[in-house]
Parts: sequence; C-alpha cells; structure tokens
Amino acid sequence: MQQQHEERTRYSLFRRVFFPYSGGEALTIKQSLRIIIAWTLVVPVSMTLLTLVLSLLLGFSPQRIVLLVLITFFSGVMVFGLLSLVVIATNNRAARLRQERLARLSQRRRTEDAES
Repeated sequence: MQQQHEERTRYSLFRRVFFPYSGGEALTIKQSLRIIIAWTLVVPVSMTLLTLVLSLLLGFSPQRIVLLVLITFFSGVMVFGLLSLVVIATNNRAARLRQERLARLSQRRRTEDAES
C-alpha cells in the first residue's frame, strides 16, 4: 500500500486527476467509473464556467447565456465522456497484451530451462 501511495505522489496534478493509474494492469469497474466521472465533470465544468464568464462580459441576453452554457456543458460531457471510454479501452487492451506477452515469455523460459 505504501508503494502504491508513493507511486501516486510522483504523478503531476493533471495525471492524478485524469488518470492516476500505472497502466500496468487492466482497470477495474470502480477505477473506470472514477476516470469517466473525472473526465465528464472536470473539463466540461471548466469549459462551462469560462463560457459563462465570457457570455457575461460580452453582455449576452440571459436566454442566450443559458443556451450557451447548456450547449457547452452537455457537448463537453459527451465529448470527454466518449474520450474517457476510449482511454479506458485502450489502457485495458494494452495491459492485457502486456500480460499475455509476459506470460508467453515466462512460459518460453520455463520450457527452455526444462529442456536444458
């Protein structure tokens, strides 16, 4: 547990928020949900707040501000939600391929040692 904590502290803030895992193993459902939630909330909320500030500074009407804020938020949720799914799928596939390769190498070494 201590090693896992030390490994996490080495990551940048960006990495700790958006993907705090080593990538060596496939992500669990809980880890995947954490990534999806982070990606679908942090970025869209930031985009929405920026849109709100800019809309207020530009003096848009309240109806237009609400429309822009809603469009910004929901489009951000869709885009970054889908991106989080791609990241999770890519990570899990790479982790499985890495584990399979290591298993083949281990099997090959055992076979070679048995033949010697």
